[in-house]
Amino acid sequence: MPFPPDEAKLVSIFIQTLLYGAYVVVFILTTWVLLHRRRHRTKNAVQDPMMWISLVMFCMATLHIGVNYTRIIKAFITFRDAPGGPAAFFNQLSEFTQIFGSTIYIAQTLIGDGVILYRCYLVWNDIRLVLVPLILLLGSTASGIGILYSFAKIVPEAEIFVTQLQRWIVSFFSFTLATNIICTGLIALRIWWQNRAIMNIGRSYHPILFLVLESGAVYSATLTTLLILYKTGSWFQYVLLDSISPIVGLVFSMIIIRIGLGITTVRGSSVAIAKRTGGPLGGTTAGTQRSSLHFASGAARDTSTLGTEYGLAVLEFPSASHASRQGHGCNEQKVSGSAVSTPGP
Repeated sequence: MPFPPDEAKLVSIFIQTLLYGAYVVVFILTTWVLLHRRRHRTKNAVQDPMMWISLVMFCMATLHIGVNYTRIIKAFITFRDAPGGPAAFFNQLSEFTQIFGSTIYIAQTLIGDGVILYRCYLVWNDIRLVLVPLILLLGSTASGIGILYSFAKIVPEAEIFVTQLQRWIVSFFSFTLATNIICTGLIALRIWWQNRAIMNIGRSYHPILFLVLESGAVYSATLTTLLILYKTGSWFQYVLLDSISPIVGLVFSMIIIRIGLGITTVRGSSVAIAKRTGGPLGGTTAGTQRSSLHFASGAARDTSTLGTEYGLAVLEFPSASHASRQGHGCNEQKVSGSAVSTPGP
């Protein structure tokens, strides 16, 4: 039995509401992390780009769900007796709320892609690795503009799956999916490389879960499913389309929370796993009692924001550092003018 657009919208608003509720809680925690962790800092929250990005993404998610509720009310109450009923209303692609909601979705998606691209750069500290994702992001921007222009010019009777729209929509989804797959893969690779000595995938699923949470692979999987549903002409694509808005915010916020609470570093090293194994991020050392987060400058700092403030965070275990250096060797590398000690093979 086909899944009509009016039923798809009812299911999508229910799922989006659940995810948005979870996002509200996570956003509050994210704000607390960004504010509370800078009590001893001279730089205030107004100067923190992550605070502004977090706020903008939350506002966009709020606007998006507000627009969707407006569309539900208009379809099932205001225009319920119109020819074609609610389903016909949802197919009016040039209607203001449709274009406005799509604008919010595209803008939030581009911001989310920009954030994951920026984190990929921070994780690797090599601009060459993000040149291809950057070009793909520009392609997503152009495709998004093309979608909105097509919505405004298309005939009122056209459905979302017409060829004129498919070219732009498939291009947009493909560009943003490729951006996320490349960045996710690079981040996951860096996370695995940083934690390879303490991750035992054969014995526990936790390292895999750690990789998925850190790299934002859930978002990439959602985009893949959405693209497949759209190409198959399924109205169920509305459910995933509306779910992406809070998912983007959740993925971004969870990264901030994990870094802010010291669960991970900006380069993907896991503090929690290191503490459990009792060894540094280059190998396991017996007798370690505690760990502390230090930076390239050598001074202990807070980890509430992304960016150059973080420096290159490494985990040092004071009670075993000397033994670790003797047992595993130590390589010195220069990063932004600061020497960072990293475990050698």
